[in-house]
Amino acid sequence: MPDSSRRNFLKTGAGVIAGAAVLAGGLTVLGTKKAEAAVTQPLGYIPLDVETTRQLGYNSYKGIIIDGVKHQHCGFGAFNAIIGQLAALDPYGPYANIPPGMMDWAAAGEASFGSFCEALNGASTAIGIICSAADASGFISDLLTWYTQTLLPTNIVAPTGVLAQSVARTTLCHNSVTNWCLASGFASGAPERSERCARLAGDVAAMAVEMLNNGRLGLPLPSSKTTCVQCHYTGTSFAGGQFTRGNEDCTTCHVDITKVPAAGHHRNR
Repeated sequence: MPDSSRRNFLKTGAGVIAGAAVLAGGLTVLGTKKAEAAVTQPLGYIPLDVETTRQLGYNSYKGIIIDGVKHQHCGFGAFNAIIGQLAALDPYGPYANIPPGMMDWAAAGEASFGSFCEALNGASTAIGIICSAADASGFISDLLTWYTQTLLPTNIVAPTGVLAQSVARTTLCHNSVTNWCLASGFASGAPERSERCARLAGDVAAMAVEMLNNGRLGLPLPSSKTTCVQCHYTGTSFAGGQFTRGNEDCTTCHVDITKVPAAGHHRNR
């Protein structure tokens, strides 16, 4: 999808967001008043401040109280950093109908399974609510590419000092965490690792908002990763290796196999 076409999402459903209230301190979150109107997707978008979003993502990971209930962790952090602000802009609009607790399970790689990074999950869910399916797919693809090729976390929100950075190379939580632990020397259960993920939740939400504000990711990123579809392109020939698909960097996990044409994979001896 051409980058320019993604700007069209700003015109879709934006009228449902009425009035731009000033966010108190820049960090207002989901309120207690609920919208009465039916919610239909996409809900539209009002440009948000990138750094306010980053801070709110960080704070939301650490934990905030909404309607007497504490919500926290990576999925909620990235999701609330975006949807919480849009709800605050119009407390009686459709975004206020979205329960913040819907992302409480999104921690430690999908209910603690260490699979998909839940900061990406939270931001992607927000994008899916804001945009049409076609626009969301383009934005999310760019967001995932940025995540896998960028030194993270940033140290823009740095209340505990500078942290080591790493390139995830993958959207998988356990690999991303492992790469950071190897780069930093901290164990996965260390408070420094939790601090890293809090900053990451803010960084992912901030990048998602930057993309939405601009209608595209920005400067093109170099890509040297090896993906499944470079060999296993979508098709109907099982013998030809057309039995998997994906744009993930397969070498982050499959380090001991090489592709042999027609015959498939052989383990290196």
